[in-house]
Amino acid sequence: MAKSNSRIVTIEVTEPSEVELRASEAREKYLDQFLSPHEVHSSRKAYLYPEVHAVLSRMVKNLGVKGVSIGSYASEILLDHFAHHQSVMQSVFDSNNENLFQ
Repeated sequence: MAKSNSRIVTIEVTEPSEVELRASEAREKYLDQFLSPHEVHSSRKAYLYPEVHAVLSRMVKNLGVKGVSIGSYASEILLDHFAHHQSVMQSVFDSNNENLFQ
């Protein structure tokens, strides 16, 4: 009679850690905010440093989502920057006595 070589395999399933959950939530929030499909309706040009363009291009290409472009990604990054730094930007611009964010 042949000896059986069956083994018992135990798989331990653990809940994701709080750090892993926060990282996953941060990733999803980032994708929703910056890398969601948007149409860019302007043919105006903005010149970027080559290394900045390369990073944006790699992110957009790697994601592979239709409607996400370097222009839409860069626009979302800039809108976030405006939201976080609006008061400082306005104070710098105030010497012109106009509202920067009309």
